Amino acid sequence: MTTSLTRRRILQGAGILTLVAAGGAVWRAHDRGVFAEPSGAPYDPWEMWNEPEYAGTPIALVAAGILASNPHNTQPWIFRVSDTEIEVLADTSRHLGSFDPYLREMHIGLGCAVENMVLAAPANGFAVEVEAAPGALTAIARGGLVRAATLRLSRADTGTDPLYETIPLRHTNRYAYDRSRGFPEELLRGFAAMPAAENVVISLFTEGEEYEALGKAIIDATEEIVADHEMIEDSHAWFRDGPDEMARERSGLALDTAGLSPALLAAAKFLPALPAEQSHAAWAGQTRDSHVPTAALLGLISVRDRYDRPQALATGRLWQRLHLSASAAGIAMHPLNQPVETIDRERQLDKEAKSEARLAKIVKNPEWEPTFCFRGGYPTRDTPKSARRGVDAVTEET
Repeated sequence: MTTSLTRRRILQGAGILTLVAAGGAVWRAHDRGVFAEPSGAPYDPWEMWNEPEYAGTPIALVAAGILASNPHNTQPWIFRVSDTEIEVLADTSRHLGSFDPYLREMHIGLGCAVENMVLAAPANGFAVEVEAAPGALTAIARGGLVRAATLRLSRADTGTDPLYETIPLRHTNRYAYDRSRGFPEELLRGFAAMPAAENVVISLFTEGEEYEALGKAIIDATEEIVADHEMIEDSHAWFRDGPDEMARERSGLALDTAGLSPALLAAAKFLPALPAEQSHAAWAGQTRDSHVPTAALLGLISVRDRYDRPQALATGRLWQRLHLSASAAGIAMHPLNQPVETIDRERQLDKEAKSEARLAKIVKNPEWEPTFCFRGGYPTRDTPKSARRGVDAVTEET
């Protein structure tokens, strides 16, 4: 009797512990968003971008601008709005540190926002003239708001660019691509013929020596970044650990958009966040094993002067149009700008310009300086939306 009762109590206790453990696991899984697609207020801007209340106002341009591509989803912008103009301000406090020491990628992201706004202008009854702020990126101090561009608005009845409707469909896709399907010839020709600013050119590679060299440069640069403790810590600062943190920040990088398989994504969400070294080592593995080898297209955007502010903005405007055009055609795109990030880092540390030399062998023209690398191809998976700060959070009215 005593033995039976003791065993029963032990089994009952074990059952309770199992239930408690299971309940805790379910609670944690729910709390970490393991079972759910990203949703809620951080993702509402993708649905609200052309709300009727914005129509025909400068705010409609801002609502389109905040959906632009930008580095690490830092969203480094503030928009100062009046009836006749919008000032696009670089919020230099939202920087990437040693990952972007000259705010070059920040200004490329601002150029992406400008392009979305230019596309939104005719649909809302405006003609728009863009005036880029002059000067060198190397002369900008961090910490405050710095004017990057001014959009001057006037009322006009002009046709709407077809890419306008593609704005909410554009997302960075970090999954593997289906390289066996190649890259659409018509889209490739469209990319090559796409109008760009006077000091901006594009190079496109689908195979051959330059394709292989650029792929290797991307992998090598990624490994160098992962070996640089300061760079990965500055990058890791923009990683958001779970839905609660993303709901608070509404910016930065999330596991949902990291290009992980469903099983690996669920495990990564459930477990505690990895430290910077491990998460970036995994990123290097993705770059080596998935991003580069599955790319049907590798591309470079080059400029006359990598650290000229107007040219950085023009680079962003071109990249945004490329990405929107690809999205309209069902093609995935993904910045892989590690080779230029290491150019910046070597310059910052006054080190040998190995990264510059790698890309110079691909461009083969000393008059052009690469400033943006990317890949494209047919997607194997759709990618979720990234979080965005809403219009109210980034707008100042004058």
